[in-house]
Amino acid sequence: MSKLKTYAVIVKTRDEWAGTVEATSLREAKQQAEQEFNDGNLAQCGEEVAEVIAFKQRKRAGSWRTFERRFGPIDSPDETVWWRREQLPKDVDHRLVWTITESDGRLYVNPGYRFVNRLEYVLCERPWSDEDRSQPGYRYD
Repeated sequence: MSKLKTYAVIVKTRDEWAGTVEATSLREAKQQAEQEFNDGNLAQCGEEVAEVIAFKQRKRAGSWRTFERRFGPIDSPDETVWWRREQLPKDVDHRLVWTITESDGRLYVNPGYRFVNRLEYVLCERPWSDEDRSQPGYRYD
């Protein structure tokens, strides 16, 4: 018998519905989330499931090395990884942009445009996903 694990899930319709489920695998977590959504009143109100995302929730920030490997930061015109707002291309996909923020004396990168504790931005080759928005950011060391 497989041990149950907790998975964070996002059910995308016209909006996003988030929560957690207990399941033995990612596949089972997705199926369970969709079933719970369909069994509820939301499906009966005409909401249709467009996508279900399931993932293991990280409890702490990831490393800069992992961030570099996953997303491929691009150097700015100044040949640093930091981009000023005015340096970002005008038609840039927002899923390629990460914000460098300061919290408790440490620097982190978080997906998308942030405004609180913002320093600069990081532009990447590969986009972040909805899963990344629901997880702690990455340490900028």
